[in-house]
Amino acid sequence: MIADQLPVRQARLEMLEAFCQALDRAFTRAGLAPEKSDEAWRVGVAAECVRCGIRIYGEELHALSRPPAEEYANAKIGRLRLGDCARSGCDSYYYRLTFYPCPEVNWAEILAAIERDTEESAGQKAGEPAHNNGWRLLLHSSATRRVGVALAVVVILLVVRQWYIGGRIPLLREPHKFQVSPESTQFATH
Repeated sequence: MIADQLPVRQARLEMLEAFCQALDRAFTRAGLAPEKSDEAWRVGVAAECVRCGIRIYGEELHALSRPPAEEYANAKIGRLRLGDCARSGCDSYYYRLTFYPCPEVNWAEILAAIERDTEESAGQKAGEPAHNNGWRLLLHSSATRRVGVALAVVVILLVVRQWYIGGRIPLLREPHKFQVSPESTQFATH
């Protein structure tokens, strides 16, 4: 099969774990035996970051579809679970999933089932305010975390500077209590 004819899907990093879980459920509903499902993960699925090009193979995607466990724990899967690229420092938001030919797996049916499930779950969540989804994505993005860290560093530097030059820091330093001597008032009255 020519690479141009392979089924390809693009997934947001925040949704990659949910997509892998839906793919695992679709394998079960399609009647694949566990060993055939494992083979489909191993030889039939791969993902690639659209920005840095790091490849994630089927075994890691299968581990991503399962609940966190020590046997599947590694740094790449941990970053993917957080909605970040598997490569540390990459700011990508999307992964390209490619589905390779695999015996007893009809990718068109499997992917159509996942899309139906996604549409049904979106219809069930229609009562949820749409702005909550945007805030959730914003809070989980690596750019938001970086901005938060940068702001914390700036605040700490300002507090240290204020303390160093002798300024008052609320709740940390006592205010200066100035007293006026009677001799200095006589110059003010003349």
